Amino acid sequence: MMFDSIAARLRSLVRSEHGMALPTALFAMIASVGLASAAVVSSVDVQRGTKRDSGSKTAIAAADAGASVARMRLIRHQAGLSEENPCIGPNGEAQTASEGWCPATEPVSIGNATYTYRFSAYGSACGDRALCLVATGSAGGVSRRIEITFDENSPTGSGDGEPDEGGGDGGGSESEPTEGSGEAGAGWEGGVAVDEGLIGEDEIVLSGNADIRTGVGTNGNLVTSGNASVCGDIRVGVGKKWSKSGNASQCSGYAETEANQVLPPVSSFMPTDIATDNSNYRLVHCVSADNPVGCETDSYQGGKWTDTTPWNPATRSISASGNTTLTFSGGDYWICSIKLSGNSEIIMAEGAHVRFFFDTPEHCNDSTQISMSGNNRIAATGYQPDDEQFDMPGFFLLGSPTTTSSINLSGNHSTTNEFIIYAPNTNINISGNATHKGIVAGKYVAMSGNGKIENDAGFLLQPELDPWHTSSGGGSGSGGSSGGGEGEPGEPGGGGSTGDGAVFIPHGYVECTGVPSGSEAPNADC
Repeated sequence: MMFDSIAARLRSLVRSEHGMALPTALFAMIASVGLASAAVVSSVDVQRGTKRDSGSKTAIAAADAGASVARMRLIRHQAGLSEENPCIGPNGEAQTASEGWCPATEPVSIGNATYTYRFSAYGSACGDRALCLVATGSAGGVSRRIEITFDENSPTGSGDGEPDEGGGDGGGSESEPTEGSGEAGAGWEGGVAVDEGLIGEDEIVLSGNADIRTGVGTNGNLVTSGNASVCGDIRVGVGKKWSKSGNASQCSGYAETEANQVLPPVSSFMPTDIATDNSNYRLVHCVSADNPVGCETDSYQGGKWTDTTPWNPATRSISASGNTTLTFSGGDYWICSIKLSGNSEIIMAEGAHVRFFFDTPEHCNDSTQISMSGNNRIAATGYQPDDEQFDMPGFFLLGSPTTTSSINLSGNHSTTNEFIIYAPNTNINISGNATHKGIVAGKYVAMSGNGKIENDAGFLLQPELDPWHTSSGGGSGSGGSSGGGEGEPGEPGGGGSTGDGAVFIPHGYVECTGVPSGSEAPNADC
């Protein structure tokens, strides 16, 4: 009987579900902990990946910044490079090459990152290029390298630092014109093809019905919206992108690439004596016939000459309004601003080669250095595409890395402008319906409305208007009356030019992989 009772008890326990809650809860808790652990591990991996990705982007940006600094220093000191002196340091000091390379710079902090760079020694083998630059950026434990290669070109200008005719100074007083000064002359034959007619070094924003019929280039992002259209190749910065919305598009047959390009500073090719040797005297109001000498040599139609109109020597500003027309026949002008309103026009006379160099906004006390409103027009008598003549005036703005300056362009559909605007440190705003032929290059470029930027078939950029190829001569950049140290904004020719020496032109940009070993060249795997 006892055994039957025990057996019945066991059978009852087997059939009963009492006591199952505890193991079930234990198994559920173990599973939950496992899933939570997996989520934590995944989250840590994502955070590590995000941090590394952020560090990688910051590192490449630092490398680009280092390359830009190196490029500016090369422009400043390239006249001193030779086979006897193949390496020049950041301050122009001679350095000793080792195994075909110049010493690397000390790391420089920029935000949360650092950069360092080094050049190949002049005259040493660097593939099939004249010079190589390797810049390395580091951030968050990540390092990225880039290489920029350079070709060596002879100067395209006269290289003697002596423009051909004219005179006057850049300030409030005007000296007499002297033969062989201030005017552009020889060296305007030939020309170079244009790949990018619209450049915004930091960013380009196109909206409305902006119509671009030339190549577009930026080291940042290209942002397009509305019906903006680009019929040309598009270059965005390394790691940047082209963002488009609405009906924005690129015409078929053109490419989109990633690359960074350095815009040479205006000071690298501006004549070193521009402040004292220029064509400003041609705009001075005459007290009496030819007094001062050369006064009112440029033409001012539809308006009356005064001490401040169309030229104010105290502020170095050019202004025109109403139905007036200013015709320029000089060479290089040293000014602060140009303000056009109403139906006013600027014309570059036939046979003239005009360049306007703009002082810094700090020295000019004016943040808007070019302003066009209404039905203004800038044109060149020598711009005759059907005859393969592409002469046009150039507007070169020093700008400032610390003080914001701007260019505002507008106009209606019947207005066509012909010019080169080159302003690496200046923001450019384009609105209205005008057509712009030539090149527009700035720091940040925004274009809206129904405007158009285009180049006629066969367009060639005249050498003296080409910042990538010009060399105005004129020594080391220590002269000028605007003040500032070597290479500082506002110093004519800051950093100098190459005189009779060579000019190094950027050829290619590549990103390198890996880290070179001690026995490998700095540009290994580039």
